[in-house]
Amino acid sequence: MMKITVVMGGPSAEHEISLRSGFEVLTYLDKSKWSVRAVVIAHNHDFYSSDIQSGIPTMDELRNPAQSPAFSGPFKPADCTPVWDDCALAFLALHGEFGEDGKFQGYLDSVGIPYTGSGVYASAVGMNKITTKALFGCAGIPTPPSSVFGPAFPEVTAETLAEKHGFPCFVKCPQSGSSRLMGRASDMHSLEQLLQELSLDSPELLVESYIEGTEFSCPVLQMPDGQLQALAPVEIRPKSAVFFDYDAKYTSGATDEIVPIPHGPEMVSRIQQIALAAHQVLGCRGLSRTDMILKDDTLHVLEINTLPGMTSESLAPKSFQSTGRTYTELLDTLIQSGLARQ
Repeated sequence: MMKITVVMGGPSAEHEISLRSGFEVLTYLDKSKWSVRAVVIAHNHDFYSSDIQSGIPTMDELRNPAQSPAFSGPFKPADCTPVWDDCALAFLALHGEFGEDGKFQGYLDSVGIPYTGSGVYASAVGMNKITTKALFGCAGIPTPPSSVFGPAFPEVTAETLAEKHGFPCFVKCPQSGSSRLMGRASDMHSLEQLLQELSLDSPELLVESYIEGTEFSCPVLQMPDGQLQALAPVEIRPKSAVFFDYDAKYTSGATDEIVPIPHGPEMVSRIQQIALAAHQVLGCRGLSRTDMILKDDTLHVLEINTLPGMTSESLAPKSFQSTGRTYTELLDTLIQSGLARQ
């Protein structure tokens, strides 16, 4: 059987979510079809690997692979031949820095390992919200009004931002996902505080106007024959959070995620066409998920995710399964698509 190496962890603020994605993938991969290896990347970039024979590692073992007898390592990225021995494909359950931003994709390209998901360019561009917005603008895809705050833009100040965007508005580190390293400014004091705090994490910050409307998310899946399939849109309704923040995303029951959406086929088609356009503008591969808000009959794209979450709370698996297909079928499709692109 072909060996599939499920990679998770990494140094980013989304380490825990990546482990949860990886755990779900390990759980639902068809062990009768694929030989499976788990690879955990620690915060310091060390690699730990474990071949899955019968039982899969626990979440505690994934969090602490150095203390688990099931894992071998640590291995350094430049000297980790055992990690990739006999690997037919790397299944990427990574998020954030080093996993979703093109760095790890470039590493795998250099050692000749095929992988799921987008390549270096689409990953790097998709991870940078500022660059992504520029490309969407060139393609005529609407996005919320925005500004860039940082040393290269001395004319942009808290005062000019408040005048342009009003309150509330959002301040975001451009290369962070899962609603980490971002905040909602409700007044001048909170805006200045967010600009000061987040500037420690990024030299440039994206500031966006708040758009009140109905939020949707729509995945796009590449089939093994290369064809793109826009999946069922999901409507997102946080129950208590003022926006779809980290807790609303990953706390069970905190958000109503409705699929199929309570809208007619014309709206479903519009959402899918926007998601397909966003996927193609960046040149994504495998699976992407585009988030957008509807206001005054215009769909405003918020961002695109080139490695969407794969936990039990994640939107892309829910969308795929809403049509009667299984999580395992989604994993098989992603693997077959990755293998077909070799």
